[in-house]
Order: sequence, then C-alpha cells, then structure tokens
Amino acid sequence: MKILGKNSLSSKVLVGLYVLFAIITLIDIGVFGIIFKTVRDILNTNEIEAWFDFILFTIVIFTGLMALFIIVQFMKIFQNLKSNVLFCKENIKSLSNISYSSLFMAVLYFIISILILFILQKLTEEFVFYILTFSITFTILFFVFGIGIKILNEIYKKAIEYKEENDYTI
Repeated sequence: MKILGKNSLSSKVLVGLYVLFAIITLIDIGVFGIIFKTVRDILNTNEIEAWFDFILFTIVIFTGLMALFIIVQFMKIFQNLKSNVLFCKENIKSLSNISYSSLFMAVLYFIISILILFILQKLTEEFVFYILTFSITFTILFFVFGIGIKILNEIYKKAIEYKEENDYTI
C-alpha cells in the first residue's frame, strides 16, 4: 500500500481524522450543555461543589478544544503527505503546535487530578481511585506524547535543513 499521495494510507488517515474531529466536536457540545446546567446550579445555590463542578467541566471543555486543535494540526500534516509534500516548514509548525498543545493538556489533566481529589473525596474510595488513576494516566500520556512530538519536531527540522543543503549543492 502506498504511504503518500492520493488513495494512500495518508489519505485514509486523513478521513479518520475528519471523523474523529466530528466525534470530539459532538462530545464538546454535550459538555457545553453540562457546563450551562452547572452554571444554573451555581446561580441557584452557593455550594462549593457546584463551583468545583464548573471548574472541572470548564477544564474538560478546554481539553476537548485542545484535542480538536491537535487533530487540525495532524490534518494539515496528512494533507501535505497526501499532496506528496514531505519536507516543508508548515509540518514543522504543526508538529510544534501539537507538542505545546499536548504539554498544555498534560497540565490541564494534572489540574483535573487535583480537583478530583477535592470533589470526589466524599464518594467511595475505590471510585475515586479509578477516576484519579484515569486522570493521572492521561497526564502522563499527554506529557510523554508532547515530549515525543517535540523530539520528532527537532529531527524533522534537521531533516529539512539537510534537504535544503543538498538542494543548494545540486
């Protein structure tokens, strides 16, 4: 199977990214509904739990928007691959954006982990443990992903420099 060009693996991945973008957009719309309900609850009561819920759902919506941003950056990269444009500055910029967004999401999930400790401490300890483990796992995953993409970005920069240098010598 071809990796680059039309009707290639990169074309199929691009279609998958469009589907993923649509799914995450629908999830974000659902979370917006929950945020509006939580804001209504905050206005009706002054309970601290409602404020924590609001902060938690706001962070979740930010992570959803960041995920959409990351997907758009991957779409740009795979669109270039589909067009047989491998070594271009736009791919470096997209990889850099993905790296910083992933690291930002790791920070957001770390904040979510801390908020979960405060919000869910009244519930059973086993439930809190599972939710906290899930949140910490996402923190670690996005941190490692961000660092890995940053390293890949630096390698890609060097590859473009070598390509440009070879283009000048020929």
